[in-house]
Amino acid sequence: MRELIASFAAVFLLTFLASPLLGSGWFWDFGNGLGFAAFAGIAYLVIASNRRLDVQAHRVLGYAVLSLVVFHAFWFLLGDATVVEYLRPGAPLYMWAGVLGLLMLFVLMIIAVPPDRQRMHDDYGGFRYWHRIISIIAVVGAGYHIAASRFYLDSGYQLVLFAVVTAAVCFGRRYWGRIGQIRIVSPTLFLVLGVAMACGFAALRNLPL
Repeated sequence: MRELIASFAAVFLLTFLASPLLGSGWFWDFGNGLGFAAFAGIAYLVIASNRRLDVQAHRVLGYAVLSLVVFHAFWFLLGDATVVEYLRPGAPLYMWAGVLGLLMLFVLMIIAVPPDRQRMHDDYGGFRYWHRIISIIAVVGAGYHIAASRFYLDSGYQLVLFAVVTAAVCFGRRYWGRIGQIRIVSPTLFLVLGVAMACGFAALRNLPL
C-alpha cells in the first residue's frame, strides 16, 4: 500500500512544483488527473514486479490500470469532439507516444494470460524478459506523452525530475528487489484512490482565488 501511495505522491507532487493553482477547468484537469493516476499505477506495477510476485494479483491489477488509462483517453474523446484531431496523421508525436503506451499495455495483458503465454514462450524466463521489455516501452511511451505535452510540467526542473522518476521505474530493478515482497493492492482500492487523486488534482487547480 505504501508503495502505491509513494507512486501517486511522486507523480502528482511533481505537477504542483510550478504554477500549482493554474488549471484548465474541471473537465480538462480531471481528465489529465486520471492520466497521472494511470501513470502512477503503471509505475507501481513495475516496481512491484519482484521475484516473489503474486502473479494473479499482479495480472488483475494490470486490468484495473489499463481500465484507468482507457478511461483517461475516452474521457476526452467523449467530452470534446475536437480531441479526435490529435489522433489523425500529423498529430503531435507525444499523442502517438500515448497511444503506443496504451497499445503496449494491451499487449502485456494479452500475452500474460497462461494459454497465450505458453504458445509464445517455451519457458517462463523468456516470458519475463519480454514482459519487462514491453513494460519499459509502455512506461517510456506514457512518460514521453506526459512530459512532451508540457501540461502541468512546464518548467525545466520539473521535466528533469519526471525523467529521473521514469528512469528509476524502468531501470531501478536491482533497488526495487531489495525492498522485499510488495503486496499487490486490490484493483478496487487502486481505482478508488486513482479517481480520488484525479478529483483532488482538479479541485486544487480550480479553487476560487
